[in-house]
Parts: sequence; structure tokens; C-alpha cells
Amino acid sequence: MSIFQSKTGDWRMDSIEHRKQAVLMYLKDVSVTDISKTLNCSRPWVYKWIKRYQSNPNGEWYSEQSRRPHTIHAGIDGDLENLIVKIRRSLEKTLYAQIGAISIQWELRKLQVEVPPIWTIDRIIKKHGLSLKAKKPGKRVNEYPGYGVDALQQMDLVGPRYIKKRRLYFCNIIAADSHCVHLNPIPNKACQNILPAVIRFWQHFGIPDYFQMDNELSFRGSNRYPHSFGKLIRFLLSQEVTPIFIPQREPWRNGIIEKFNDTFDKKFYRTQKFADVEFLIKQSTVFEQFHNSNYRYSINRNQTPIRVHKMNPPDRYLNKDYQIPDYIPLESGKIVLIRFIRSDRRLNIFGEIFLLKPELVYHYVEAIISVEGQSLSIYSD
Repeated sequence: MSIFQSKTGDWRMDSIEHRKQAVLMYLKDVSVTDISKTLNCSRPWVYKWIKRYQSNPNGEWYSEQSRRPHTIHAGIDGDLENLIVKIRRSLEKTLYAQIGAISIQWELRKLQVEVPPIWTIDRIIKKHGLSLKAKKPGKRVNEYPGYGVDALQQMDLVGPRYIKKRRLYFCNIIAADSHCVHLNPIPNKACQNILPAVIRFWQHFGIPDYFQMDNELSFRGSNRYPHSFGKLIRFLLSQEVTPIFIPQREPWRNGIIEKFNDTFDKKFYRTQKFADVEFLIKQSTVFEQFHNSNYRYSINRNQTPIRVHKMNPPDRYLNKDYQIPDYIPLESGKIVLIRFIRSDRRLNIFGEIFLLKPELVYHYVEAIISVEGQSLSIYSD
């Protein structure tokens, strides 16, 4: 007696009585469909036992038949199996030799021994643990120079935006550790508009060790005079802050501020209509304060930016009465430029091109300009 699952999903007994009853109903001209419904079984099951009955009506057609294969292939001789293993190990020790099943077949032919098929040799090799999976070449990892998030701030320009035919930009700055932000609407991208934004941020949220930004011209200086750094770089160095310039055409390297810019666009700029620029500037301050006091980030254990800032205050702040001098001398410090070297091997330092060694192709490098040493050093992991 066995058990089968009916077409309704219920489990029923597949007994000799069921089989005989199915055939008896069939001989009485009951349709297969009606038989399957009456016995609560499948149509294929009914056909199976009808076929068994027709092939041997006077015998024990209702009995289970052996499921043993009709043809049983003889196993390979033990001596031949050992010989195949021995040849395989010998080939592995032979310099430059191929070690696959075809090579083993060739060696067997030279010994005038019966040659089994390839799949049999493969099975024997696997049985004895001699299979060698080809090692995939390791994925090239281009290590990106990281400076962490502690004592790091990021800056980016958003715009232009137009309100009543007036153009403006936003100079957004964020502290990488606390996520405190400042929104700074400015009329253009000139450095004299960006410097006050940095000063205001430092007076509220402290002076970092590193200040990271993209390669915006107003951040770095002038294409015409690549050796003469702009006032922003001079100001950063005067406060003992290291400016970091991310790779060209890789904005995701400034990911924290870029993510905030997306929030700024979706939650602030596109959620309301601004009657004029003055109203936008007023509302940007409201959003800035709301973000710092209410937004929560999982990386900070769902605490607000202002809460994280108060728990981990910076070492120093910029004085409230700080005034930007007319001229800021270059005395000390370093400037970091991170670049990805492509197949042309060109390193672009503020428009000036240097040709690097071939082994640095498709690698990130750190180009560090030393103010004291008046030198450029290239580093790569």
C-alpha cells in the first residue's frame, strides 16, 4: 500500500483495492474523468493502472513493479581507477602539462589500456578530491584615500536658481560628523560671497581639520594662474585647515553634502513658491534651523544634528568678530588633491598637467602640495 496526493491536494491511500476498483469501473464503461472524481485521484493515475491491466490482464497487474533500472552499467575496475589517479597526480607534478580528462585519456592510450569516457574520468577525479577549480582573478580594488568624518566638513554650490528673473546660488556647508548644515544664498559664485559662508559656519559649528570640496573655480583660484591659490585656500591654510579637493567628475566623493542637497531640493526648494528672493532667503534660514533641530540620521543613532554637535563640541571656533583681511599670506600647511589616473596617465593639478608612471593607471593618487617645501608629492596605495 502506498500514498498519493490527489488533484485536490488531499492525501489518499493508493491500495490494491483502489487499483482494482478503478479498472473495474473502466470495464463498465465509466469515463476516466468520473473514475478520478469518484476515487478522488488524478487522471494520470487512472490511465497508469488501466495500461498495467491491459498489458497483463491475467497476471498480478495491480502489484507494484520494481523501480530498479533496466540496464546497470558495470563499475570501473579498481586497478584502472587507481591508474587514472596516479596519472593525474603525475601530470600535476609535470611542468607545463595539461591535467584534464583528455590528457589522462592520452596517457592511457600510450599504455595501451582501456580508455573510459571523459565523464567517467571526471567522476573519478572528483571522487578522490583532485578537482581544481580555476581561481578567478581578484577584482581590482582602487583604494580611495579616506579622511574619515571626524573634524571634516564638506561644501558644495547649488544652482543657479531663478526667482522673479533674479539669479542666485546656494553655498551649502555640512559637518560630516554631526550633519549640522548652513544654507547660504549668494548672488554669484565669486569667492567674496563664499568666504562669509565658511566664516559663519565656523563661528557656529567650529573649525575642522579638513575642509572638502569639488574643483569649482571659485574654490581654488584661477585657471590663468594655476600656481596662485585663491583667497579661500589661503583663508583655510591660515586657520590650519587642510583643503581637500575630490576627483574631477566624481561628485559622489562629496557624498554627505550631495545627499543633503537632494534633501534641500525635495524638502525645501520644490515644496513652496517663493514670492521674491528676500522671502526665499528668510525661508532658507527657517529650513536650516528646522533641519538642525529635527532631522535625525541613523549614523548618529537617530539623534538630531544639533544634539550630536553639543555632545561632541569641536576644539575651537572662529571668533565672532573675525574680519577678512585684504591679503592673506601663504605661510604653512598643505593642499590635498585626490585624482583618478586614467589611461592617458595625466594628473591635472588646477589645470596644470603632469604625466605619471604607467603603473599608476586606473589608481587613485593623492597629490599633496606643501606650502613650506614649495613641492608637489604624489602618493598611491
